[in-house]
Amino acid sequence: MAFEFIREEITEARYIRSAADTVGRDMTDVGESFFEQLLMLQQMRFENPAFAKKYAKDTLRYMNFSGVKPGGTDLHNLASIINNPSKYKGVTSGGNVGFDELGFKRYLRDIASGRTNQAMDRTFLMRQQKNLGIDSSFLKAARRVSADYGRSNAGERTALSARMVNSQRVDGKFRSDISKQYMGTVKDKKLIPADKKGLPKWAKLAGLAAAGYAVGRSSITG
Repeated sequence: MAFEFIREEITEARYIRSAADTVGRDMTDVGESFFEQLLMLQQMRFENPAFAKKYAKDTLRYMNFSGVKPGGTDLHNLASIINNPSKYKGVTSGGNVGFDELGFKRYLRDIASGRTNQAMDRTFLMRQQKNLGIDSSFLKAARRVSADYGRSNAGERTALSARMVNSQRVDGKFRSDISKQYMGTVKDKKLIPADKKGLPKWAKLAGLAAAGYAVGRSSITG
């Protein structure tokens, strides 16, 4: 999922700003990138609700997901590509993905207004995972913790944050309009503890999380 990024204000997309930016992109990768950013937004509902509310409002700015907008958020533009596959013929047919537009709008409106319905959110995120054909074990595990983030323990939140930060660093997605805010929140809230030398443990924890991500959550299945 290699994307070229442009640094802009938080309300504007940084790596999908026009139809030309879709050329050569694999639809499966587009779906995974969308889902990963969606899960980051879900975590930010709890860790940085002010940002989450603003981002949800910005994503709903155009009232629909009919096309890529230069002033849209990255989440809006990714959703628009998924929602209109025939419109973006430059996107290679790496996979078939579906999009629940009504459910997505409901989800964003709830975030923007500060409402939380855990059962509906859990169902929505699971449906998105299936519709997008998500096969990544990392994203499936991240969805399980994110969907029940309010009931997660410190170890689960640390593992989730470490894996997300690691993914952003490795794939260069740190330039997306949500990533910078996410990583800043993780640092400010000390979600990833530092070792005795004062160095962040995100890299070490990310490796450990790959082997045992759902610590204390064995009763939850995907």
